[in-house]
Amino acid sequence: MRHLIYVVPTGSDEISAEIHLNVKAEDLRPIMGWQTGSNGVYDYLLTAKQIKDIEDLTSQVPPKNASLYLACDE
Repeated sequence: MRHLIYVVPTGSDEISAEIHLNVKAEDLRPIMGWQTGSNGVYDYLLTAKQIKDIEDLTSQVPPKNASLYLACDE
């Protein structure tokens, strides 16, 4: 299971970029609060804290002024 972040600029409904994450679902579980592994297949609008935690985990800084969604690309 591979995860990525969809970037949707503020005021838009279109995805402008995809950021592929090189992390395991187990690493994302505490950040996302998932109870089971199957929770990782859905799309999630990320909170500011989740974004910060993913930045710390991956050392990737996503664009600002955008809505960020964690998604799964199986």
